[in-house]
Amino acid sequence: MSILAIETATTVCGVALASEGRVVSELWVEERSVHAERLFGLIDGVLTEAARDPHDLRAVAVSIGPGSFTGLRIGLSAAKGFHLSLGIPLIEVPTLTALARRAVPLFDGRPGHVLAALDARRDEVYCQTFVLQGGTITGAGEVLAQSLQEVCAGLPAGEVVLTGDGRHKVHAGASASAALHARSVRVADDAIARCSAAEVARMGEILYGQRRFADARSLEPRYVKEVFLRSSH
Repeated sequence: MSILAIETATTVCGVALASEGRVVSELWVEERSVHAERLFGLIDGVLTEAARDPHDLRAVAVSIGPGSFTGLRIGLSAAKGFHLSLGIPLIEVPTLTALARRAVPLFDGRPGHVLAALDARRDEVYCQTFVLQGGTITGAGEVLAQSLQEVCAGLPAGEVVLTGDGRHKVHAGASASAALHARSVRVADDAIARCSAAEVARMGEILYGQRRFADARSLEPRYVKEVFLRSSH
């Protein structure tokens, strides 16, 4: 079983292929506004590297947002193309959930929280808090577009890891507002905090096993904010 995964929610444009619980190939670039020109080349590269034909694919998974409006549209359009042309299931993977899962090893089995935050420009971030308990990570609230003041005021007590490309913004805001009091807040490094097609592929396999397939006719990116408010993205 091979699942193709697409990640285009941020400046990362990535593609990965998972098979039988293992990511067998991943290619990505991190550069603004290159998704349209680079995505299909990366897809071809991953399939070639893994010695797979498109007809070997059992499903296609896509990072569904929030994130860059343009990037999300490009990724979903490509995923829908594979779904329609090959007749394979389409799987939507929440971007912040995939991002938060990458921070789990930082806790070494301890309970804690992950705040996944993506830059939404100005003083806002797209964010969601996750609880880590017994090695399992679950969302503790909705995906929101919040001001730094709102995010910092809502930081949970205890150990918190900030991840995503909005993490430094949140950390600076928390420091300035003294919101770090009685909290142990760490900032994930770039390798952990970067959106990853490999993680989308891993989640895609899990969701495939649960038969959680999306309806391509109605599926839209999870923008969180209205598109017309973000004309620069």
